[in-house]
Amino acid sequence: MENRLIEISPNSKILIINTAFLGDIALTAFLTQRIKNTQECNISVLTTKAGAEVLSPIKSIDSLFIVDKKGSHKTISNTIEFAKSLSSYNFDVVISLHKSYRTSQIVKNITSEVKIGFDNSSNSRVYTHKVKYKRHIHEALRYISTLYDDMNLVNVELDMTLEDKLFVENILVQQKFDESKKTIILAPGSVWATKKWGSTNYSQLADLLKNNYNVVVIGSKQDKIETSSGVINLCGLTTIAQTYQLLSNAEILVTNDSAPTHFASLTNTPTITIFGATHPMFGFGPQAEKSIVIQNEKLKCRPCRIHGSDECPIGTHECMTSIKPEMVIANINEMIQKG
Repeated sequence: MENRLIEISPNSKILIINTAFLGDIALTAFLTQRIKNTQECNISVLTTKAGAEVLSPIKSIDSLFIVDKKGSHKTISNTIEFAKSLSSYNFDVVISLHKSYRTSQIVKNITSEVKIGFDNSSNSRVYTHKVKYKRHIHEALRYISTLYDDMNLVNVELDMTLEDKLFVENILVQQKFDESKKTIILAPGSVWATKKWGSTNYSQLADLLKNNYNVVVIGSKQDKIETSSGVINLCGLTTIAQTYQLLSNAEILVTNDSAPTHFASLTNTPTITIFGATHPMFGFGPQAEKSIVIQNEKLKCRPCRIHGSDECPIGTHECMTSIKPEMVIANINEMIQKG
């Protein structure tokens, strides 16, 4: 029997709110899947437009609502009016995974008997149930702790459409994908500069790998790196749903402390996450089986930020420059050998 912090009645309508960074939003799926595995209920998620793209393939989510923080809901007054309109859906439980003041105003203005949030949230008095924010555990487990005191991760079910499967197959064929080789995916992007291992390192890594593996680079147009012939560069060419499809068929993902780490956690793709300015102790490491973290643990200056920054505070960025492509290659080969 599941040990819940509050009792949820069968067929309850649950609204979960998460409008944070895309990687954080992706981890919402671990909570929705956990609920669906044990409870017959209707789960809605309120998120951003980009967040909706991240969550739309998640089977355990019944519907999505979008808050436009940069557009029609930019002002607090517009956000409040939007929140009031959601009361017509008669949610039995509202769970906020985001701790901002704007989110507290959304929660405050939605009619619901049960409103759950973290005890360190802004304006936490709007919540009927405050959950202790547990530091130094994974963010996915923190999300699960809003309802459960036994914080176990479950496998997330994704709804991969035939259209996306065919798109990925076709684009790989066009790029001379070799089905006889294992696939390594590289995701070099990040919102924060100090989280990036660097395009030069990723380019060198791709060149070192391409003779033995299919090397596929993913991300936005801005994440595109210089690559030589034989590397498949799909930056800016795939949706997030199609990225899930790519990850589900890959042997390993190599990336920074950024959203792709968490996308791969949903597809359970073994991941090598390279940490620089940040640290996995903050709760954002890879959760896929057989995953590892590469970081320079000898530096006293790190971690310097929880979320990274635009530049290294001491001007060296040694946390990343000290990690060489050959180190990553060695870990890839070891993971492949272990299976």
